[in-house]
Amino acid sequence: MKRFQMNPGLAILLAILGILALPAVIFAQHLEFMSSYALPEGVFGVVTQDNLAYIANDTYGIQILEISDPYNPSGLGSCDTPGFARNIFISGDYAYVADGDAGLTIINIVDPNAPVLVGNISAEGTALTVNIAGQYAYVACGYSGMRIFDVADPANPVLVGIYVSSGYLMGLHLNGNYAYVTANFIEPDFGELQVIDIIDPANPAWISSVNIDGGAYGIDIAGNSAYVAAFTYGLRIFDISFPESPGEIGSYDTPGSAKRLFADGTRLFIADGLSGVEMLDVADPGNPNVLDMVDTNGDCSDVWVAGVYVYLADNYSLKIYQVVTPSCTYQIGDYNGSGSFNVADIVDGFSKLKTGLPNPALLCECPPGSGDLWAVAMDVNNSCGFNVADIITGFSNLKTGAPVLFPCELCPPG
Repeated sequence: MKRFQMNPGLAILLAILGILALPAVIFAQHLEFMSSYALPEGVFGVVTQDNLAYIANDTYGIQILEISDPYNPSGLGSCDTPGFARNIFISGDYAYVADGDAGLTIINIVDPNAPVLVGNISAEGTALTVNIAGQYAYVACGYSGMRIFDVADPANPVLVGIYVSSGYLMGLHLNGNYAYVTANFIEPDFGELQVIDIIDPANPAWISSVNIDGGAYGIDIAGNSAYVAAFTYGLRIFDISFPESPGEIGSYDTPGSAKRLFADGTRLFIADGLSGVEMLDVADPGNPNVLDMVDTNGDCSDVWVAGVYVYLADNYSLKIYQVVTPSCTYQIGDYNGSGSFNVADIVDGFSKLKTGLPNPALLCECPPGSGDLWAVAMDVNNSCGFNVADIITGFSNLKTGAPVLFPCELCPPG
């Protein structure tokens, strides 16, 4: 095979320019859009289980979608509710719905194509969040506090306990023998994280509380950390190692109005209203770091995570994203693996491109799972391919010293 011979003058020029090198570009995990499924206005809550997504769809009740193919979700059944569905909790064969002014609504979901309403009970307020533990349903009900229902017989739920709060309860999360609820107060404008002892469901008792500037809505717990969505004040993080004295350890000012969130191991996902969704690294809860943020072009009200898939309740639709972890470790432009981008990469890359003899050690599968192997490190112009245009762009960068190289978005450097 005929090998490419470089012009001696060009080789000398490139050698002179070879003293220039660009720093490495590091990309962390990011969110990649997969699909959207249109629904009637008022998509407020989402939860998934066994390849099905259950949607709290305001005055339209609940919608059930098939999501085994995240690129092509499809509608199955629906069930109207007497109120306005805000939040869903799945337990066994039933969907428990925080149904606004209609209280708690219980739906049999054995047949997802034909869900059936089997029970309902007033909460004497506005039911906004529901959790299930054993035979009891715990519901945050605005000014009527937290209501506890015995749902051993889903067709006949019975009120067994009431926790009264002077605030407007919106969010709720159960953790062991405690219920963590978010309360809001109008004058002055602030919120609270309240800790309630629920070891006896018939007699819930206040344990402690901590103030939150600007109010509080959604709450999720992972380990000893409670994450609270505080509307325009963003994210607030509390250490709950000692429920009797929770203390704030971290915060993050989101660009939008944080509504609900989902803690997934060392990551946290925030439904941030008109600003979309944020994905944070919370391996150190006291120092959250942004991994990615996406404008969903809607009003993001809720987020649910299952594996690598992120499901968003986004006003008029369910949106599905995938958490993508870079599978290739490389520095953009560094074709020969020397640790920097310099003249040798241009010479080597040009030679390989002409002869069609790439170095297999420097190839990556992109996108992951596609079986397509190519020299992603030499794609410096975001074309998601390696060709002569990359050689020209790379040479121009070395000549000017301008760090304006762009990798393929499908396979950013790890």
